[in-house]
Amino acid sequence: MSQHLKSMGLTRGLAALLLLSAGLLPASQAATPKAKVAAAAAATDEVELRFFPLPQQRHQIRSVMTMKMDMRMEPLEGMSDDERAKMEQAMQAAKMPMTMRSEFDQRMTTTTADKEGNFQLQLRGKSLPMEMSNAAGERVGPAKSTIDIKIDAKLNQKTGSFEAMKVAGLDAAASGMSEGLLKQLLMSMRGLEGRRLKVGESAEMPLDMALPIPKGPGMNLKMVGRYTLLKLEQGVADFDVGVSISMDMDGSTVDPASSAALASSSPAADSAASAPAAADPKNQTLPSMKASGQGKGRMSLRLADRLMLTQQMEMTMSMRIEAAGKPAMNMNMDMQMEASGKNLKR
Repeated sequence: MSQHLKSMGLTRGLAALLLLSAGLLPASQAATPKAKVAAAAAATDEVELRFFPLPQQRHQIRSVMTMKMDMRMEPLEGMSDDERAKMEQAMQAAKMPMTMRSEFDQRMTTTTADKEGNFQLQLRGKSLPMEMSNAAGERVGPAKSTIDIKIDAKLNQKTGSFEAMKVAGLDAAASGMSEGLLKQLLMSMRGLEGRRLKVGESAEMPLDMALPIPKGPGMNLKMVGRYTLLKLEQGVADFDVGVSISMDMDGSTVDPASSAALASSSPAADSAASAPAAADPKNQTLPSMKASGQGKGRMSLRLADRLMLTQQMEMTMSMRIEAAGKPAMNMNMDMQMEASGKNLKR
């Protein structure tokens, strides 16, 4: 049972980080030519993308994610009939598919900028206890499971740069992942800063990075977000959103000390009883993982304060995890995410 809970936790953690980063995703403002009022009026079907946070803001974004996950184990070559039967019994006992529901509250606060243009950004994300159930409707998993993310950054309004960033509230792997994700995300944003879009036009934001995994080879993440401007009314821009994502992590030999800890937390750890005898600890490797997914949805942004008012996203992902001497695990996930934002100063 614990193996698919751990795998679900990995996916949930990634989804939480993506939801957290959504607080910094496309903000925009109406493109307003400086020439004449008539020219400005004619530009109401055009927006100018602006991603950099504004000083003196207090935004709250609440999101809900529902995920259904199905998992199957592949028998190892050479497994006996008895071992195969035990593996099938374990899968039947898990009563797939699993359903998970979680809520996430994110608050962003920025201070007043000083004479040099410096100001502070505080981002706080907190999840409510996760609800999990199996295909029979039975509650499973830990009674309480929450994620807390704290990010503090120093920004400069004049240069449009992040001078410093500190991430806390997560374990080492997740902290490195969230910090790396946000830094790369901000760098991608700079390439679109100031770009103008007319209704029907699109902009893409690529993200290609290596996420650090302690004592491991790292995880390669590639993500492309495509934003198409649908309409602009009463200071609110509506976008059609498309997302594609791929991740991969190659297994590698690790030192014996970390090998034991990593093996106990690997997704296939609970199948050890049905797998061949473990190899020499000195030759143990990290699991390898490959995942890909596609998503689509809608997003509404208020231009004046760069606030995401609503967002809906549906995403499907497939993941395969392989570990030496253990059955491979295949997972299919369907996720629905909804978010709404408000300005706490109003």
